[in-house]
Amino acid sequence: MPAAISLRAKLLIGFSVVFTMVFSGAFYWFFSFTTEKVVSRLQSDMRDTLLGAAAGVDVDELIALYEEGEPNEEGFSNDPRYQELLLWFDTVNKIEPRAWLYTYIIGNSTENRRVGDSAVDPGELEIIYLVDAWAMEDLEKSARFLESDSAGLTARRVHLGGGLQESDIYSDRWGTWMSAAMPLKNDRGAVVAVLGLDIEASYVRQLQKAIRRRFTIAFIVTYIVFFLLIYLLSGILTRHLRELTRSAEHIAAGDYRRNILPATQNHFPDELDKLGDVFGEMVESIRVREQLIREGKRKEHEIRTELEEERELKELKSQFIAMISHELRTPLTVIRTSLELLERYGHMVSPEKQQRYFQRSRSAVATMNQMIDDVLLVGKEEAGGLSFAPVLINIKQFCRELVEEMRQGIGNSHVIVFSSMGWCGESYVDPKLLRSILNNLLSNAVKYSPAGSRVDFVLCCGEMMSFEIRDVGIGIPASDQPRLFEMFHRASNVRAIRGTGLGLAIVRQCVVLHGGTITFNSQEGKGTAFTVSLPILLELPQSHRLEQSV
Repeated sequence: MPAAISLRAKLLIGFSVVFTMVFSGAFYWFFSFTTEKVVSRLQSDMRDTLLGAAAGVDVDELIALYEEGEPNEEGFSNDPRYQELLLWFDTVNKIEPRAWLYTYIIGNSTENRRVGDSAVDPGELEIIYLVDAWAMEDLEKSARFLESDSAGLTARRVHLGGGLQESDIYSDRWGTWMSAAMPLKNDRGAVVAVLGLDIEASYVRQLQKAIRRRFTIAFIVTYIVFFLLIYLLSGILTRHLRELTRSAEHIAAGDYRRNILPATQNHFPDELDKLGDVFGEMVESIRVREQLIREGKRKEHEIRTELEEERELKELKSQFIAMISHELRTPLTVIRTSLELLERYGHMVSPEKQQRYFQRSRSAVATMNQMIDDVLLVGKEEAGGLSFAPVLINIKQFCRELVEEMRQGIGNSHVIVFSSMGWCGESYVDPKLLRSILNNLLSNAVKYSPAGSRVDFVLCCGEMMSFEIRDVGIGIPASDQPRLFEMFHRASNVRAIRGTGLGLAIVRQCVVLHGGTITFNSQEGKGTAFTVSLPILLELPQSHRLEQSV
């Protein structure tokens, strides 16, 4: 939702828009009026100069110059007719220094007489320059004698008998100009040549720039003055409304302490003053009601929260008891069945089968021990009694003994391969917590891998000691990975494989107590790899040294 705009800001914005529109309109009118007057005067001078210059041009001599004259080495002509007309153009220029005259022939490019190549394609109209007043002033600007050029719009209009033609103001590399052209006719009234005139109009552009500059300065100064006046006036007009609005905002937010009425009463009260009086009475009556409602909602929320926490706790306890009961029943059934078979048929079975029954019993006992340890750790963690008690042990030896115990428990169902890299000697760790970490990870690797598969256990020591356990089991679905370390959460693809959902939650807590990290990489159907990194402590932490000294 866009932010609200205050009334004062709206007044300022409205004033700015109206002022800008009015000032822009005034500027446009004045600019157009002034420019039109100057341009009209310039056009009048241009027409008068062109008509006066035409009176001094001998058309027959000009045509004869076109037909018989020859260019000199500089591209102009030494022909007396050329020089005579050039002197006339110079005379006109002295009378009107802004005007520059020139003459040319216009006709079909296949019939014209010219020097050099044509500036247009064969069959198109072109102009052939004859005499140019710039030849006496600036040779670079001057057109050469019998030089070809394309016929512009003005030249075409003159050629078609349009009479005197004028152009708008334009700019080129030589400056700013207005142009005019008129036909030169022979004794029979036929158009045989064109007299053109360029008049300097740079001062028109300068005038326009000066007008813009002065109007801009006037606009800025006037705008600032009027803006300040409107700002002050709008502040006076909207002061009471702003105060009432701020009071209403505080009240809407539940703050009833702000006074609705203005600090000073007007001698001539208006509608806003009356509105403030009525609003203050309404707030006083609402204040008590809202306080009662707020207190009731607070108590209701507390009761709901307590009931919800109690319900969740009951559900969690029921789930935990049911899960533990189910998980303990399975290994107890295995032990009972194995003992009954040995008791009844022990004298009849071979030593290999007896050993198999013993192995099943040992595996079931190991499962129950692990489960009981997990339950005890969970109980301690919930009660805040799970602590870190490090002792100095040989890490590599500890891992070998743990793997050997695991091998005895699982028999030949899986292959556990242990290897180590780097120097892995003694370090301070909590053996109970470390055993719980590795037991849970190895048990999961065996539990969720196919029979006969291999489980790799790699110990690597460097700046940290890392324990990596890899399997080729069912893997963990991507959707279950974010919740993998939550209590009682199990992956969706475990199916009938038994488990409590406590192991990885306990592992993470034990890793945190060691000050380490645990990461995993898993792909469903291809296996899982867990990596636990713990710091190598060659000395007992200071906090534990203080505890031992006490």
